[in-house]
Amino acid sequence: MLDIHRDAYGDPEEKLRTAAKIGSAEVAKLMFVVGTNQLGLEHPNWQENLKFAIKLQEKANKLYPGLCKEIDLRKERFNQHVAPGAIIVEVGGTGNTLEEATASMKYLAKVIAEVDK
Repeated sequence: MLDIHRDAYGDPEEKLRTAAKIGSAEVAKLMFVVGTNQLGLEHPNWQENLKFAIKLQEKANKLYPGLCKEIDLRKERFNQHVAPGAIIVEVGGTGNTLEEATASMKYLAKVIAEVDK
């Protein structure tokens, strides 16, 4: 289960743009966000979600170097306790264009297709 959206972190007045060049295309960078149980909410299998995010990142780095930012391991659980393999995928930021975000989705789809949970 993937929660896919843009990264809106930071000052709303400053546009965050994270981009990579894949072939001739400018694409929004991806970041996998994994929640934990550090705030005391039940999330017994968060490590499995982290393993899945690592597999995705490793495959993305192999196929499309530069596409992904570092995995963001968080204290919050973000409802990721409801299903195995549940992670957030941040797609670019507030400064990326719709075209850049859309372009990165075809690479994400190829990565997902090649990774087994």
